[in-house]
Amino acid sequence: MEFYVYQYVSESGLPYYIGKGSGRRIHRHHTKTALPPVERRIIVQDGLTNEEAKKLEGELITKYGRKLDGGSLDNIKINQWACAVGWKHSEEAKRKISIGNKGKKRTEEQRKNYKGTVTEEHKEKVRQANLGRKDSLERREKIRQANLGKKLSPETIAKRQASYRITIEARRDAKLKVTNNGN
Repeated sequence: MEFYVYQYVSESGLPYYIGKGSGRRIHRHHTKTALPPVERRIIVQDGLTNEEAKKLEGELITKYGRKLDGGSLDNIKINQWACAVGWKHSEEAKRKISIGNKGKKRTEEQRKNYKGTVTEEHKEKVRQANLGRKDSLERREKIRQANLGKKLSPETIAKRQASYRITIEARRDAKLKVTNNGN
């Protein structure tokens, strides 16, 4: 099957949507993007393989930039295989996915992968990468706002108190060590 990369252009001639397709895809309505008149639906390049079309689509989206990145394109995703950072499914999309998944039987291996088990080695790498990292004041405030009004379990309170005691003791020991070395 041959693929092509197309663009929808505004009256001023500036592209506002880049897509990849085959057949009559260029003429089908997109959920968020208005379908322009036929004369403003332009095939940029045709006769491509799927991989070539994906690559060109991504390059053009990067070139013109998405509106959410300060560019001119309505594209939400870089392409249908690589979502934008922070992009989330709409409630309607979530509902459709849920309906599509109802009744599906998954193998043990699929369920294991779906749960996203993380190895101890991976956990340690993440821990090491975050050591000494300071959150910005803005991020700390967002976290604080998100946690306002949440009730902590007695177990969580006990863990936090124990951690706090250990930190205080470690600081006191370090201070004593510095004081004793100074005399």
